[in-house]
Amino acid sequence: MKYPTEKRMLWLSQVRSVPYRQRVELAAKNGFGWLSTSPMDYKNTRAGGLSDKDIRSIAADNDVRLSYLDPLTSWVPDGLTPGEDPDIKPYLDTTPDDFFRIAEALQVDRIHLIGSFPEGRYTLDELTGHYAALCDRAAENGLKCLIEAMPLWGLKTVDEVWTIVRDAGRKNSGIIFDTWHYVRGGRNDALLKEIPVGTFDTVQIADGPLVCPPGRSMKRDCLSYRVPIGQGEIPNLEILKILKDAGHIESVGPEIFSDALDKLEGDEIMSRLMPGFEALLEELARHEPL
Repeated sequence: MKYPTEKRMLWLSQVRSVPYRQRVELAAKNGFGWLSTSPMDYKNTRAGGLSDKDIRSIAADNDVRLSYLDPLTSWVPDGLTPGEDPDIKPYLDTTPDDFFRIAEALQVDRIHLIGSFPEGRYTLDELTGHYAALCDRAAENGLKCLIEAMPLWGLKTVDEVWTIVRDAGRKNSGIIFDTWHYVRGGRNDALLKEIPVGTFDTVQIADGPLVCPPGRSMKRDCLSYRVPIGQGEIPNLEILKILKDAGHIESVGPEIFSDALDKLEGDEIMSRLMPGFEALLEELARHEPL
């Protein structure tokens, strides 16, 4: 197994349909030391009968750490796009107070910000100010405050989030890098080589077509139609080699949102997910940094 357990992150996306206890067990069984969560999943898990203590204990008993509470969109005053897809809105719509309450209940160490506002709604200077303020609040709670570019809404590129993180200048700031979003939002490989080591907190790996198929929104394509690593067109190995050469890979994990995977049992999901992920890490391990 390439990359030790503490550097392997299982994102909620591919196991979102799996009950919480089994999800944690799958993470441990497949060598992941970390598991992400979301406000909506937390509420569903609590509604299913587990207490905060139960949730934490199940993770601890399996040597899995809950991390990356994801996503927070309300770090800006108008965090949602008017007319947002009603199937997606509940996943996005959490107040900062509720978000920090959940972070405390789960004792996560990291929170995950995205920009689901319309394109052009805020300037980069405005976003930097809002991000810095949220970083300060997160710091009061001992949390790292991480931000991710997504071409689905108004904060699209690594260039933009790097400007925000750089200009905010907060010690608990950082970037979550997603290979799918990086390709779809527009690559800037030269910038990756310039960004300081330590800025990228983790790397999410996904696969799918290089461009959104006709007749499908990019949001739907992202949240329902990603495919296991190695079954799509995203040049993951090429991108990861660039990141490795620049010293940016702190931890890695698959992030496959897939309606097809949602229909499977947990073990079957992992049996489809892991071969491509492990093969990619094997190839990456053979790459010697420049």
